Amino acid sequence: MKKSLFLLSILIGAGSVLAAPMHVSLPTVMKLAGANNDEIELARVRHQEAIAESKQAWQRFWPTLTLAAGYRGHEGKVQDIAGAVFDARKQQYTVGSTVMIDWSPGDIYYGALATEQKALAAEQLAEKARRDIVQQAVTRYLDLLAAEADMAIVADDLRLTEDYAGQLDGAVNAGTAFRADLLRVKTQVSRAKITMRQAQEKRDLAAAALAESLRLDPATELRPAKADLVPVSLTSVSGMATLISQAHQNRPELRAMTAAQSAAGLESDRSRVAPMIPSVQAGYSVGGLGGGYASEWGHFGDQQDFFVGLGWKIGPGGLFDLQRQKIADARERGTALQGEQVKAAIGREVVEAALKARSAKDQLAINDEAVTAAEEMAKLAKERQASQLGVVLEYLLAREELTRARQDRVRAVTDYNKAQHELKLAVGK
Repeated sequence: MKKSLFLLSILIGAGSVLAAPMHVSLPTVMKLAGANNDEIELARVRHQEAIAESKQAWQRFWPTLTLAAGYRGHEGKVQDIAGAVFDARKQQYTVGSTVMIDWSPGDIYYGALATEQKALAAEQLAEKARRDIVQQAVTRYLDLLAAEADMAIVADDLRLTEDYAGQLDGAVNAGTAFRADLLRVKTQVSRAKITMRQAQEKRDLAAAALAESLRLDPATELRPAKADLVPVSLTSVSGMATLISQAHQNRPELRAMTAAQSAAGLESDRSRVAPMIPSVQAGYSVGGLGGGYASEWGHFGDQQDFFVGLGWKIGPGGLFDLQRQKIADARERGTALQGEQVKAAIGREVVEAALKARSAKDQLAINDEAVTAAEEMAKLAKERQASQLGVVLEYLLAREELTRARQDRVRAVTDYNKAQHELKLAVGK
């Protein structure tokens, strides 16, 4: 955590001094994603609150200690135990300490166990929040990386088209080419410039979205450390049953629901068993008492008091409170049903992520074939144009097809990498 905050401070400091774009890599993005995110921090605060509540629940077993000193005076009428009323003037002072015990052992015990399970659930929910934010940052980084790669392809196409327009311009001036062909190429150059501007806009929007995930200044110009896209395999997509089993073991949502179900079960036991265990009240005080008639301050001596008692509560919150039991049972059943819903949703997420990963892998292979074919087609079109066996339109169409194939491959690689990270998240790794 400290290392991530240090990296984040470096990025923020660099952004305040330099106007140049900041380059970030995927590992850096993953480290920084949770360094300054308020959603993760909120989940951590709730976890800390649950831990404090758990400790406080167990502390209810501790006796309380009171240190006291007091003075009491009286003037005027007073009545004795026999009923006679007479004038009296007296005073007393006390110094001492008292140890008090007021226990409902069953209620305290089951309540403390339930709060422990709630703290475990809060811990797992905090981990889920962290994973979700990291996944969001990874997805947005891959979008930025794809936009940067798309810009490189468009820039390359624009450069080649402008060079070709220059060659045609010389050929037109020499009288060996038609002006209509030159105008067609210039139109293509204008289209490529518009596409380039759109790609820049897409890149800047992706950078703004990534800055939001990293909680950086929205105006920060983020750029990927590398402009090339490489397919990365993180999780095998074979064995759907194995993937689902791994998800059931690793996903923090299921661990949180298991803890919540345990807490609900303990609350149900609390409603039945705790009222049958008697509450305990005990106290012991020791100190000194002094005083006397009128303004006498003497007669000070030791005194001790102690008591012990047992009791059962009958009614609401105690024995025969059927409604409390019904409420606890209903909550336990509701938590169990929520757990089944979460389990079913996780299974669906794993299946969807695995299917996406498989499809993305197949599409990537198909796009590789398309790029190879488009490159060969563009090469042949250029050779035909150079030998004046072809036409300008054929070359432009070949270049356009190659550019589209390269852009499709960028999207295929991006989709594949996204699917791999989604599958990794779905499995709980």
